[in-house]
Amino acid sequence: MIAPLLCCAALAAAAGDAPKGASESIVLQGAEVDAGDGNVFKPGTVVITDGRIAAVGPTASAPSGARIVDCQKLVLTAGLVDAASQLGTFRFEGFSEQASEVIPHLDAADAIDYFSKDFEKLVRDGVTTIYVTGEAASVISSRGAAVKTGGPLPGRKLAATPCVKVTLGLESSYRGSANGSPFRFGDLTFNARRPTTRMGSTWVFREAFHDALLFKQQGKTDADPAAMKALLDVLDGKVKLRFQARDVADIRSAQRDCDEFGLTFAVEYGNEVGECMDLIAAKKIPVIFGPARDGDGRAARFESPLTAWRTPKLLAEQGATFCLTASEGTGDTGLARQAGFAIKNGLDRARALRAVTADAAAMLGLEKRIGRVAEGLDADLVLWNGAPFDDTSRPVLVLINGQVVLDADGRLRKENP
Repeated sequence: MIAPLLCCAALAAAAGDAPKGASESIVLQGAEVDAGDGNVFKPGTVVITDGRIAAVGPTASAPSGARIVDCQKLVLTAGLVDAASQLGTFRFEGFSEQASEVIPHLDAADAIDYFSKDFEKLVRDGVTTIYVTGEAASVISSRGAAVKTGGPLPGRKLAATPCVKVTLGLESSYRGSANGSPFRFGDLTFNARRPTTRMGSTWVFREAFHDALLFKQQGKTDADPAAMKALLDVLDGKVKLRFQARDVADIRSAQRDCDEFGLTFAVEYGNEVGECMDLIAAKKIPVIFGPARDGDGRAARFESPLTAWRTPKLLAEQGATFCLTASEGTGDTGLARQAGFAIKNGLDRARALRAVTADAAAMLGLEKRIGRVAEGLDADLVLWNGAPFDDTSRPVLVLINGQVVLDADGRLRKENP
């Protein structure tokens, strides 16, 4: 079951926020430990102290008074990391900001409901960290935010690399709840907000960055000064840029737009990125790929049947920087299933694990906190009842910052009645 958000005296709180005097250690012993960096220990031992991994290897000394957990016949990995999600937000109240097409000064962290049931679903899937991206209803959206999916509220928000998302194509028009197809009544046009075409969204992007450069020169602007300052941070390289671009035309447009201003970017979703591997390789564009879905009409119209399912393998063969995302999917469409799809279509299993752990963490600038089973990192760990990402495998124990947030088979309760 999902553990409530509480401080447990027997387990450490979030790293950096552990209560004074909390020193009990936990030892996960006997599992097959896949550290996510090429090291696999069969069996292995992981020692957790104050919410962090104190030791990992084939054997490790258990500190005096440590709590020993028998994990034989299980597989232990780092907690999964989704680098492009919008779960956990106040979606019913509206995460689509309608005030402007250019809102890089706003923060997606302010739209997160830490008590959302979405987080329970993510924990059941073994996902321990997500990066909430800006909503696609604005061409230049808000900054994203990285949060852990469980544990005490203090420490759940992480200091990820700041990143602003741009959406090209038609999505910035139809995703807005107040948007609709324009229609005329007399001399008035109702229920439409520009842009409604690719050329319109591209113009909004170019105009915004030209306005920012003018603001830098003159110190004044007719646009929102806060938005202009935020765009200057992008131009100065202090804030990274992502493009939500599903098909080839939008990916190539993103490159042209960024070339104009000397910017680099990552592709988010990139369903047809397999159709422009030449560009990805030449420009070394990082890719947050997915989700690949079977039978989803809205997503399927963006996918090329020739490459969509094989894209992770193609990216790996090109030596591209990439990770996987499930976007808003959980359960059968969740992150573990995305890794499983990639494996079935030729991606090496170890590389698939990295694509949802270490590589996703690095994409967020959090590789020194999460994504691997390594000494000094946060104890965000998942015990699987079989090979991770197989159809019959599922998480049976999930820890975040060393605290149990899922104990599906009562393993800890049985040992500590």
